[in-house]
Amino acid sequence: MLKSLLTALVPAAILALPALADDLSIGHSKGSEDAPITLIEYGSVTCGGCKYFHDKIMPRVEQDYIETGKVRFIFREALRNDVDTALISMARCKGEDKFFAITDAIFERQPEIIKTAQAGTVLDTFLDIGAEFGIRTPAQFDACYENMNIRLDMIEVQETADLYELRGTPTLIVNGEEKYVDKDFESADAFAAYLDAQLAALSEMPADPAE
Repeated sequence: MLKSLLTALVPAAILALPALADDLSIGHSKGSEDAPITLIEYGSVTCGGCKYFHDKIMPRVEQDYIETGKVRFIFREALRNDVDTALISMARCKGEDKFFAITDAIFERQPEIIKTAQAGTVLDTFLDIGAEFGIRTPAQFDACYENMNIRLDMIEVQETADLYELRGTPTLIVNGEEKYVDKDFESADAFAAYLDAQLAALSEMPADPAE
């Protein structure tokens, strides 16, 4: 059913593709819109590498770069499987002001999610996570999962991914350029050094003559 729904909706979304890459309102955003660096993460909430980035790298990015106005962060979900789809439906269900709180809870319990998905009992885990946010019953979860507006928004995000050369998750887009997992992801310090280099390069660029 999910596959047929997506198949029916995708052609309409494709018509808007040329405009999507530059539309920074697509996705889930933290930080100043005027930040010199826009960092987009295409990530999966069931991806081990994305959990590493979330747990080990992002706290430093939040503290030293997002909260200080140097980086705007946008998370765009990469749906690799049905569990991703279900979890992101739940995270989107309570509005943007709760999205990152719910995905934080999801990443915290990622090993349990994977284990219970393999055992066929993952709905119980979904409801355990969702209870804090008012998603306590199967009916409440189903209302999120079947919400057509949420599905259309998720398709819009997926179509932006087609405009980049993604090589697994996480893939970052830093001021429009793909950034793949490399030595800069080895630690929070290494990633901070990468961002500092990007900021230094921007400060050395000549001013726009029109300004």
